Amino acid sequence: MRSQNTGYLCVLAAGILWGSIGFFVRKLAEIGAEGMLASFMRIFTAWLILIPVLFFLGRHTGTNYFKISKKGLLQCLLLGVCTQAFFNAAYSYSINTVGVGAASVLLYTEPVFVCLFSRMLFKEVIGPRKGISLIINLLGCFLMVTGGDFSVLQGPILGIVLGVTSGFLYSLVTIIGKVTMEDTHPFTLVFYNFLFGWIALAVMHNPLPEIAAVSCPAFWLLGFGFGLIPTVGSYLFYMSGISRDIELTRAPVIASVEPIIAALIGLLVFHESIGPVNTIGLLAVFFSIVLMNAKSPS
Repeated sequence: MRSQNTGYLCVLAAGILWGSIGFFVRKLAEIGAEGMLASFMRIFTAWLILIPVLFFLGRHTGTNYFKISKKGLLQCLLLGVCTQAFFNAAYSYSINTVGVGAASVLLYTEPVFVCLFSRMLFKEVIGPRKGISLIINLLGCFLMVTGGDFSVLQGPILGIVLGVTSGFLYSLVTIIGKVTMEDTHPFTLVFYNFLFGWIALAVMHNPLPEIAAVSCPAFWLLGFGFGLIPTVGSYLFYMSGISRDIELTRAPVIASVEPIIAALIGLLVFHESIGPVNTIGLLAVFFSIVLMNAKSPS
């Protein structure tokens, strides 16, 4: 039980760190680094940061975090390409066609996919409490992002389809990650996930001309901050969390503290207003997290 509680706390910590993504995205956009370039910098700098971190940890624990089996390497290749390259491409296209609000709402379909996969692959019981928590969570995320304006979901069908696809691909972080960690250390998994992720992103969209155009101290400082806080930190916490004996269905709901943190950063740092409907959404997300973790049968 103690290990399980630690796992859920790790997932919560990951969600809190993920909540800072918007800060780095907005700051990078201010100096001209947007879309696929920001995604590349996030994954590439995270991978660079992990090299000395894992080397240092390995020396103190006697573990070679760079050693991986062929099977694990193939799984990490699948994880990196799907959850980094394809995910970012689908999400970026969705944002460009249907807007940030709609794309964000569609991305938050991720817990539904995790729920379905957990039931099919790991035989998790999806009882009434989990189902209600999931519905409240989805509704809360929608209200937080859109303020209750359903018109944001009007747009090109392809953009909506790719938005849902981004939610599906994002769910694979949890599902493929859980399967891979049966014989691969979570830190090793994160390292190779990022390696294959940034390589695939570079193949899909050559970042060098854009990097040359916007390169300055602020760009590199924000790039490494983006790689460190909501990437290395969040992924290490999240993978450590789901590697423990936790119910995967709960993980994305607990991690949905992310939009709450993002809203607070928007309010405190960028002086954005939070209306009554957005506040109801925030409270609904918080309530769904509490309900999902209530001490009662599934």
